[in-house]
Amino acid sequence: MTDHTPEVIVHQSGSTPARRTLFGYRTGDHARLDAVQNAISAVCAVIAGAAIVVIAALTTVEVATRTFFDTPLGWNVGFVEQYLMMAVAFFGTVTAYRTGAHVAVVTIFEKTPEPVRKLLLVLAYLIILVGLALLIYSGTRAAHFSFITDEMPPPGMAELPWPTWWWKTIIPVAAALGCVVVLIDLYRELTAPLTRVVTDYEPCLSVEGA
Repeated sequence: MTDHTPEVIVHQSGSTPARRTLFGYRTGDHARLDAVQNAISAVCAVIAGAAIVVIAALTTVEVATRTFFDTPLGWNVGFVEQYLMMAVAFFGTVTAYRTGAHVAVVTIFEKTPEPVRKLLLVLAYLIILVGLALLIYSGTRAAHFSFITDEMPPPGMAELPWPTWWWKTIIPVAAALGCVVVLIDLYRELTAPLTRVVTDYEPCLSVEGA
């Protein structure tokens, strides 16, 4: 037997009091901005979720037709790779950002004073925005080139005969939606006092015990 009390991990609120919802957070000071961010997150979640459902359905149909009828679909591979997986990856990333679903190690972050945490958050938002801006730029250029050249899969290929620019617009559209969500967080931090962090929604963990 031992007299030591076992360590217990306790969930605590983040720097900003916020209520977690299915598609994001709700705070008490920026209800309209919360609504905009959560609405964008919800739209992206529906798109990504629907894409996952269609992938599962197409996989089931492909297995059935290949096994029982020896007639594989063929077109499903390109459709999944070009449309559905792209939708899951890029639209899903927007929802993951807004809901705090990304893996993060915040041990050092939580031990720094408020002004330092604020600076780190602003720097993180700027880096994310630069990455999203590059995705918008390169994705728009690629989609525009496909559009003006009327790029399509060659005749006789297993892919669906749809214009290539359709699926190439997924990246810039998702990145643009992500930019709006991140810009709102950046705006909140820049307009708040230097000594106050206002976008640290995610609950932190502390260890209690003797």
